[in-house]
Amino acid sequence: MITNTELAILGLVAEGPRHGYQIEQDIATRGMRAWTEIGFSSIYYILNKLEAGGCLEGRLAEEAATGRRGPARKVYALTASGQLAYQSAVRDRLAHPRPRSADFLLALANLPAVPPPAARAALETYRAALDQQLRAVKAKNERDRQVAGTLPPHVEALFDYSQMLMAAELAWINRYLDS
Repeated sequence: MITNTELAILGLVAEGPRHGYQIEQDIATRGMRAWTEIGFSSIYYILNKLEAGGCLEGRLAEEAATGRRGPARKVYALTASGQLAYQSAVRDRLAHPRPRSADFLLALANLPAVPPPAARAALETYRAALDQQLRAVKAKNERDRQVAGTLPPHVEALFDYSQMLMAAELAWINRYLDS
């Protein structure tokens, strides 16, 4: 079973061969840490794990080709079995709903542990943070559209889905706090 972190890295390598630092740059540039749990230090661990599992093939890039000095970087590419595992993992996640995060649901299940005024204050903080996240996603979407013109359909879908989920969660929390 491919983990979410492995899937995110496979997806980046599927776009084209990359070395670990390029993957880190892509994750940061695309704002992926807002919806994935990929730590900088785990990238190389995951790359090595995927290579050992046969999903990736790593080759040292020639120094002349990289245009940089120092040791050659290992560039990873998807193998045929990696492509199959990647596609299977994507299909599985598209076909089977999973909760976005169990953290909030776990907190709601244990709501009686917190005095009502403290719970309300925490939920109001959550609402403010969620509202800020929604505005940030909308702004990033708009910036990306201005820079790229038309975004690929899967990127549009990602922005739209994220915005709709956040808006629905805000509507729910507003209703809950107003009751």
